[in-house]
Amino acid sequence: MSSQDKEKWDHKYETPEYITGKEPVEWLKGHSGLLRGKGSALDIASGEGRNAVFAAEKGYQTLAVDISATGIEKAHALANEKGVTIETCVVDLDNWKIKQNAFDLILCFNFLDRRIFPAIKCALKPGGLMFYETFTVDYLKYSNFKREWVLEHNELLDAFSELRILYYREVDINNKAFASLIALKENES
Repeated sequence: MSSQDKEKWDHKYETPEYITGKEPVEWLKGHSGLLRGKGSALDIASGEGRNAVFAAEKGYQTLAVDISATGIEKAHALANEKGVTIETCVVDLDNWKIKQNAFDLILCFNFLDRRIFPAIKCALKPGGLMFYETFTVDYLKYSNFKREWVLEHNELLDAFSELRILYYREVDINNKAFASLIALKENES
């Protein structure tokens, strides 16, 4: 990412309101019964931290990473408000190396960088879960997104096919179009 990206997101998060709210993404909240609450979690491109805070509330030692220092500050404020602790780091995902075999839970919502797919898979511990949700090609009819910012149909399924897919969907409704995936890295035999 560029300094232009950092400035864009810092500016977007400058408002006192939480632009996406304080509650976790519905895909995560609706499947929270899968969360064991043990171990470490990583929230990639965490923004204002709502999903990272939710993971911490569920008992995970959570690391939230984002390019925006403003977003990270709001994530800390939300964690304080909810009475939990999260670790944060302002990172440029173009240069940041995700620690391998380090996380029991990885979250990634509304962010797409295909170059980090292999790193995400390697970062999951055996028995670890990944929740991923972002826009699909169908979203182009509702937005001015560039095509490289959206998933092709079934792309998440293909990209994470070596993991055990627990849940998958593609949605195109009410001017929203996205794919959602929950996958498990099975224990090595």
